[in-house]
Amino acid sequence: MWSISRVSCLLALWLCTACASEPEATPSYLLGVWETAAEGYTDQHMVIDERWIGFGTSAVTADGYVITQIDERREGTKTLFVLSYQGADQTTFQLAFFYEPAAGGRIVYKNQDHLVWTRKVATS
Repeated sequence: MWSISRVSCLLALWLCTACASEPEATPSYLLGVWETAAEGYTDQHMVIDERWIGFGTSAVTADGYVITQIDERREGTKTLFVLSYQGADQTTFQLAFFYEPAAGGRIVYKNQDHLVWTRKVATS
């Protein structure tokens, strides 16, 4: 069963992608809903799809952006991703994070190593 917040987030992101040029495809292991237990962020989620990224709360609101470029490189023993994305107003943003595949996957923002995001397990 899809929650109202997930449907709202997907709708907002779809609207952003409808007007955008063809973005890069995101690696499948980054796809999904990501959440964190970090203090101050427990009501936040991040949604990564093949062509967009969204940020929101457990409420009905979410901001969606089209992914325009994905750079992947090794930094020591870790894999660093720099994800470039833009909103409906064409403003460009970047998010740099490390991806760790262990235990279903973890995302750790490069500039905020206290924020550990894990993939949300789908409920049936």
